[in-house]
Amino acid sequence: FIVAELVFSLTPGPTVMMITAYGFRGGFREAFAAICGTQTGNTLWYVLCALGVGALVAASPQVFNLVRLLGAAYLIWLGASALWKSWHTAAETGGPTLMGRPYIQALLTQLGNPKAILFFGALVPQFLDTRAPLLPQYAVMFVVTAVGESVILSGYGWLAAVGGRKAGTHHAAWRQRVSGA
Repeated sequence: FIVAELVFSLTPGPTVMMITAYGFRGGFREAFAAICGTQTGNTLWYVLCALGVGALVAASPQVFNLVRLLGAAYLIWLGASALWKSWHTAAETGGPTLMGRPYIQALLTQLGNPKAILFFGALVPQFLDTRAPLLPQYAVMFVVTAVGESVILSGYGWLAAVGGRKAGTHHAAWRQRVSGA
């Protein structure tokens, strides 16, 4: 389980892209707020998984596709908004304009992230011993996930914050365009 968790956490997806965009624009403080939002989303997914809803989503292609499409639509809207604002915002703004609420944006992104749905709904249950009490097993896996992802996402956020400081503000519009794309 630990190896699978590390592979999932190290693989960049929409959440990593958003955390690095916040780190690049607003420094580690904004990246950390996004990490906290991501972890709140993970906590909600674990609770749903423990209650069996994750298995329902994984077993029902229609429900999974609905969540996947809603998540994709949300991410497309965020990207299009960033692109639109990059052409209508002065370069002196200091970096990519995101939603402005890293915690909320990260929470919504993680709840609509297909990778998270698969991880919590399909992968986690495979590591459960159904002959033993489930709650302690979910608790251990939750701690492994929370610690592992926090460390990895903090690394991404810190690197982006360092890069953002070094890049300065003179490339802000282009950073925003790349982030939106």
